[in-house]
Amino acid sequence: MIMDLAVITRIRILIIDNVVSAKKHFTSPLEQIGFRDIQYVESTSRALLAIEKLPFDLIICAYSIQTEHDGLYFYEQLLQLKLLNSKTGFIFTSTTTSFEIIQSIVDLPPDDFIAKPVDTQKLEKRIHRVYKKKQRMSATCEFIGQQKYNSALTEVDKVLSSQSNRELFPIALKTKGDVLLLSQRYTDAGAFFTSMLKVQALSWAEIGFIKCLIALDQDDEAEKKIINLACKRETKTIAYELLAVLHVKHSKFNEALESTLMATENSPKNFKLQNTARLLAKLSHDHETEFDITKRMLTFAKNSVKESPELYKNAVRAGIDYAMSAKPKQLHDIMNATKQFLTQLKKNYVIEEHAEEVKVMQARILYLQNESEKALEIVEQFSRDNSFMSDEALIDKAKALHEIGLKDDAIALYNVLEARAQKRINYIDGQLSDVSLLSTLISKEKLEKQRIQLNPTELNKEGIQAFNNGNFAKAFEIFSQASALMPKNTAIALNLLHVISKLQMNTAISELGLHVSRNINVLEQKKLSFEQSQKYKKLRNLLNV
Repeated sequence: MIMDLAVITRIRILIIDNVVSAKKHFTSPLEQIGFRDIQYVESTSRALLAIEKLPFDLIICAYSIQTEHDGLYFYEQLLQLKLLNSKTGFIFTSTTTSFEIIQSIVDLPPDDFIAKPVDTQKLEKRIHRVYKKKQRMSATCEFIGQQKYNSALTEVDKVLSSQSNRELFPIALKTKGDVLLLSQRYTDAGAFFTSMLKVQALSWAEIGFIKCLIALDQDDEAEKKIINLACKRETKTIAYELLAVLHVKHSKFNEALESTLMATENSPKNFKLQNTARLLAKLSHDHETEFDITKRMLTFAKNSVKESPELYKNAVRAGIDYAMSAKPKQLHDIMNATKQFLTQLKKNYVIEEHAEEVKVMQARILYLQNESEKALEIVEQFSRDNSFMSDEALIDKAKALHEIGLKDDAIALYNVLEARAQKRINYIDGQLSDVSLLSTLISKEKLEKQRIQLNPTELNKEGIQAFNNGNFAKAFEIFSQASALMPKNTAIALNLLHVISKLQMNTAISELGLHVSRNINVLEQKKLSFEQSQKYKKLRNLLNV
């Protein structure tokens, strides 16, 4: 017997699995070991009620419950709600052990993973290891949660100083590295990770060292090491995340989005990564990609604990933004899908709780449909109390105000958002945190709204008019503004190339060259209509590129 029987009888275990046979397959071996306080539930909703009612020492949860990955989302939910205390162990179970499932679990990660069917001896060893880890490391975890990092380091060093904790040394060493990073002691952390790598090629030490390099502005060296990480299947996801961190650091949001999308391909069920990609798409004004991501997130979350009104609202907002610059042929399908998401939001949730946000969406849809007067009527009904609205809801509200012509009111709302964001952001927020990305988005959009008064459709019309009147300098300025708002739009890219071909040679050549290369890059990546393709070939000949 590995564990003391007196300890075993005190441990409270919760099993979550909707497969009927799972109750017997887990309860029997647990009872053979000596466990007596075992509770079994077949759904995440019942599990949540049980956890809120009583604290558990150990939770054993199936990766797949009602849906393919409901257990995964349930664990994320527990973390967000802070319902797992420092002494509660969490073990995933699954009958399948595919790379995708293992990757999804590693991204979180829980305390352990057990493949079904369960071997009694192995189960006892795993539970003993998790229980011991939770008992010995709980003080360290509590200090980390309280952001008392010096105390956390003292506690983890106590664990490492005792030979009786040898089996905990790997997790304790990794935790020490994490705490050094959290406390921003990057030089000390770098030295620590280097010492670990001299002993063994540990992935967590490589990742930690790269984070130190980025924090210490040794970006070239960091990028080389990131490329090495990306070559290994097990570290590919984190490698692309770190690459995205580097790009965001230098305000290269398009490149950051590409890197994050590569990470999501490797770990498609990682909701945090998907949401990071969504926010980067907003920052890049790549609303087509943003709309695709919101639809994908809804598909993954359907009928799971992850399904929420926010996912529907994000899809509607992304659809509206995408429709602002879509081709006429695309507009009908985009708006149909967007309205359908709005209908589902109203149908599935208590709409009174989202009434103000729905008003904003309806006003923006009416504006898109050239029903500005009706849109204004709804805007005039907007509440002046914005304290109960999320940052993304307020960004959407500011857009509605700006579109309808209330520019000063829109900027005032962005000022409120900026002040709110500054209060929320703190020194432990990473480059890719939701708080950090939203703060950057708010400041970026405020500057754009101050500088550019019209939306992309209006800008494109004015640019065409200036071009037709022979005022190429004005047309260039207008199309450049439209391109800043919709950098992936093929019509705007073609119009910019056309006006550049008409400008005199004494215009700032370097600036024009930058515009040419960027717009050619956009057009090369898009599927063009026959007319657009012919125009593009002609313009490339004219520009000699």
